[in-house]
Amino acid sequence: MKQARARTSQANAAMDMETLDAWLEKQKRQIDGASMLDGYLAAIVVGPTSIPPDEWFLDLLGPKGNIATAHGKTLKAIMAIMARHNTISETLSTAPQTYAPIFQRTGAGVVFAGPWCLGFAHAMKLRWHAWAPLREARGIECGLMLPIMLYCAEQIGAPMDPAPNGIDTKEYLKTAYHDIPLVIPAIREFWMPQRVAEAKR
Repeated sequence: MKQARARTSQANAAMDMETLDAWLEKQKRQIDGASMLDGYLAAIVVGPTSIPPDEWFLDLLGPKGNIATAHGKTLKAIMAIMARHNTISETLSTAPQTYAPIFQRTGAGVVFAGPWCLGFAHAMKLRWHAWAPLREARGIECGLMLPIMLYCAEQIGAPMDPAPNGIDTKEYLKTAYHDIPLVIPAIREFWMPQRVAEAKR
């Protein structure tokens, strides 16, 4: 009986991130890898308003994102995605200083933050107007979105030209990814009063 339960548990286990990365690539969706997914989930967690999982799973996976009917590899993928979502949420809630995005890296360790930032921006589009106070900020808040938007502004049709405060974009982008783990907790804090008020309604 214990062996049967162990086999069932193993069959229902979530994918690891490497397997999920390969599975996402095969889906031919906009979010096509683990790094883009991680950015997408970060935006869902820290954004201006709560979005039901049913909605963002359908946005992510199309018809396969129907949680109620998911099975097999799709169910394992959904479990892995939800696990990463929960990890991001818990980390930012309890130990934000330890938050670490999943960036693409070469074998030599060179970081490519663009896919992560594109994933973040794709999730923003689910509530694009709600993000306006940070997207259109010209004060100190502008710095919260700067390292993310500069990596992907052209691709999402929201160019930042000229860059705020005369920043040398080319030079800044060489190291801007270092700022992302710092701005994500700050973005969460920016929207927290709004999220708390929403939860009370």
